[in-house]
Amino acid sequence: MIAARLVGDDVVLEWLSGASDAVASGIAQAITQLGIELQRHIQDDELSGQMIAVRSGSLKSSIDLQIDQDSERISVTVYSDSKYAAAHEYGFAGTVDVKASLRRIREAFGRQISEKTINVRAYRRGIELPERSFIRSALEDMDPAIRDEVEAALLEALT
Repeated sequence: MIAARLVGDDVVLEWLSGASDAVASGIAQAITQLGIELQRHIQDDELSGQMIAVRSGSLKSSIDLQIDQDSERISVTVYSDSKYAAAHEYGFAGTVDVKASLRRIREAFGRQISEKTINVRAYRRGIELPERSFIRSALEDMDPAIRDEVEAALLEALT
């Protein structure tokens, strides 16, 4: 039979309970900072013309950050609520409805004309949009940094 006795168990238990708060706090700070860096990386590196051509900047400005923390976990979610973000992230092939609109024309049948405004009826249009991942690719780019930062925060909290 093997027996073990822990001397100073009250001190060890007290240190462990204090360490869990320090670990949770350190990791929470690291994860929050990494979420902010991921959001910046998506906006500044992925959506500034490198991955997707910038037209209005609405996709770039739609990138948001949500931090959820309770006593047992912390999570950071970087997302876009733009209606076309998923189509760019995952690609899209299908038919879309185009609303009726007004269009200004300066050319008709290959000839220049004075500018006119015409009505364009609603119609359906086939679209094939290739996948241009900007969120998943940014997360993949930051994977080594995320691992290193969380590990460093854990080691710092335990020492």
